[in-house]
Amino acid sequence: MSSAALSMVRCLALFAVLVSAGLLAALPGRAQEVSIKILVNDDPISDYDIAQRERFLALTTKEQPSPELKKKSTDMIIDEHLQMQEGRKLGVTPDEEDVTKIIEDMASKNNLDVAGLTTALGKAGVNVKTLKDRIRAQLVWQSVVRQKFAREVQIGEADVDQALADSGEDEEQSSVRVEQVRLELPSGADQRVLAAKLAAAEALRARFTGCGNVTDMAKGVEGATVKTLLEQQATNLAQPARLLVQNAKVGQMTPPTVSHSGVELYAVCGNRAVTSDGSIRETAQRKLMNEEMMIRAERLLRDLRQDAFIEYR
Repeated sequence: MSSAALSMVRCLALFAVLVSAGLLAALPGRAQEVSIKILVNDDPISDYDIAQRERFLALTTKEQPSPELKKKSTDMIIDEHLQMQEGRKLGVTPDEEDVTKIIEDMASKNNLDVAGLTTALGKAGVNVKTLKDRIRAQLVWQSVVRQKFAREVQIGEADVDQALADSGEDEEQSSVRVEQVRLELPSGADQRVLAAKLAAAEALRARFTGCGNVTDMAKGVEGATVKTLLEQQATNLAQPARLLVQNAKVGQMTPPTVSHSGVELYAVCGNRAVTSDGSIRETAQRKLMNEEMMIRAERLLRDLRQDAFIEYR
């Protein structure tokens, strides 16, 4: 789940509590004159905007109005203006149908329709536009981040393997992965040919630096092929290859052994989930992708703030 979606979920949950407890009438609205307090690259933010956001946050976070909450509200609006400005640069605009659907979903989860939600917010002195502006900024920012970084963020199989191993989610549905490198022996090969193959295998092993380069290494050796074996397949290996694989650590390659079909080496490459539907791996990969995109999004927003002209009045 993206950070924006998670924020919406939390907002829904807290809003439901407030509706059920009848707390939405606790912050009555009041008329006030509007004045510009901040310019963000010439985009104005009024004292009304800040007051509205502070009230909205007070409702959804249960925080009491305070200078800290006002600052949080102000910073949030500044960030949203920067996000919307970056969206305009990239030609990204909020889809009003998506905004409406999110509002309808929020209302539905609180046993209200959109008009009822608008009224409930109004009783707390919050214009529904405040909520819509927040949603628009989140939708635009998600699109901006995807457009800028989707091609840059690459989550490899090794990253997923490590994440699953760290979480322990693959303990009951995983298998050791072994890369088998075989140098084929021609029929009737004599000792000279066998010795040459063993020497080639030893040279290949000396160049081994990790599982990521096994296939490339094998391309330079005549008659060499690479095959991926999982744990059950590895236990069926003939001795002494089986013992060598069992005793090897992840990231190691065994010494060459001779079988009836060739000279063989085995690189032990770690654990891989083998669930039938791949859902665990897909979930882990999506989580890693979201985490990496969030890091880049935070960095981009920080850079936009540093480069922005922000005038406080």
